[in-house]
Amino acid sequence: MLRFGSVRMAFLAVTLPLVLLVVGGFFVLLEFETYTDAVARLEAKLDRMLASNSVMLARAVWERNDVLIATHAAPALIDPDLIGIFIYDRDGQALAEFGSKSTAEGMSITRDTPISYAAGADLEYAGQLVLVMSDAGIRASAKSRILVLIGFAVLLTAAIVFAAQTAFNLVIGRALKDLQRAIDSTRLGAPREEVQWSGTDEVARVIEAFNRMQRRHTAYEGALDDARIDLEHRVEERTSELKRARDEARAANRAKSAFLANMSHELRTPLNAIIGFAEVLKNQKFGPLGDERYSSYAEIVRTSGTHLLDLINDLLDLSRAEAGGLIPADSTISLDAQISRAIDMSRGEIDASRLNLKIEVDDEVPPVRADARLILQLLSNLITNAVKFTRSDGTITIGATIDERRSVSLYVADTGIGIPKDQLEKVLEPFTQLDTRLHREHHGAGLGLPLCRAIAQAHGGQLTVESEFGEGTRVTVTLPPWRALPPNALAPERP
Repeated sequence: MLRFGSVRMAFLAVTLPLVLLVVGGFFVLLEFETYTDAVARLEAKLDRMLASNSVMLARAVWERNDVLIATHAAPALIDPDLIGIFIYDRDGQALAEFGSKSTAEGMSITRDTPISYAAGADLEYAGQLVLVMSDAGIRASAKSRILVLIGFAVLLTAAIVFAAQTAFNLVIGRALKDLQRAIDSTRLGAPREEVQWSGTDEVARVIEAFNRMQRRHTAYEGALDDARIDLEHRVEERTSELKRARDEARAANRAKSAFLANMSHELRTPLNAIIGFAEVLKNQKFGPLGDERYSSYAEIVRTSGTHLLDLINDLLDLSRAEAGGLIPADSTISLDAQISRAIDMSRGEIDASRLNLKIEVDDEVPPVRADARLILQLLSNLITNAVKFTRSDGTITIGATIDERRSVSLYVADTGIGIPKDQLEKVLEPFTQLDTRLHREHHGAGLGLPLCRAIAQAHGGQLTVESEFGEGTRVTVTLPPWRALPPNALAPERP
């Protein structure tokens, strides 16, 4: 479908072809009628000439008198439309031929009639008369008329189009221009204005609908401004309340962090003493205790104290991570060595649970720039979790890989009880234990995975958990590419 830049151009594009079609069709029909009538008159004249000349030539043809035939036939050629006279005797032999049977211009019209001679009381057949006329004159007149008609048609078309455009401007154009000006003014941010137009036709009804819309939008915008001002006041009040709540939360968080730091220090000192004295009693360094049960009780005290100390350390590290104080002390470390140390720390638990252990460290894994203590703590926590939730004869896989972007990944996978899909995010929240029977059988404060994620994030990496309930879990920690070093190279500064 054609598109036009303005209604005026569209109106002109529709009006002009229609006017040309109507005017042109009228003049074509008029010229056709004129030409047809001229040809009919030419044919009638040819018939009259046939009748008169056949009478004048009757005696000359009967007597075959060439001089007399020429005398009577030659004057007929004075007629500009007649181009040929042909006379034949009663035997069909040509007696006289004047002119041509065809014309280079126009169309030839041929008529013939018998020549009869009164020989006695009866009319006898004397011969045949053939006259040929051309419509060249008619065509020449038609060409002249067509040129005049074309000029007249052009003038008439221009007059009609001019009149139509003038009517369009008076009826529609000015109204559309005022409407467009009002729309553009509104679009540029000026106050909404109405179009002044009077009438009862379709254009007036459209403009009245536009004016009603302008009034409605003016009312809506006024109400919207009032609502916006009221909303700004409410947002300002709410922002002030949120700032106060944020400041209070920050103060509470600082107080919590300070409390945990102080409490961890206060708890570590007596716990270390308890653990130390429990080891002295268990090893009976100052003599036998007298009863084997005392040695067993001392081992329980030492194990419980060690577990409590680990819990306090994890709690302190997680609190520091939440406060943004968990900053890695970077050094160049070998992940293979860190994995071996973490396995050694958990070897007793792995053997006691009768688990199969697999180590998968790619040869291409390079040294990394990281905090050795935090990476060891991360691996130890992941291995402890895997041991805790994997039944006997299960398998734990510990590995490290590097991808094409040189992002190094550490992972610990197990064939344990797994985690339901709808609770994968929940296990990363601090102090959370899953609400399933299998998970409730295992004790813990729910700090392992949240602390591991905090360590990964402190190194600029991320931790992901993949699991199928009843089939096992895989925890992956991915370090950013800038932490990977070329083999035997010094570590660059952190970007």
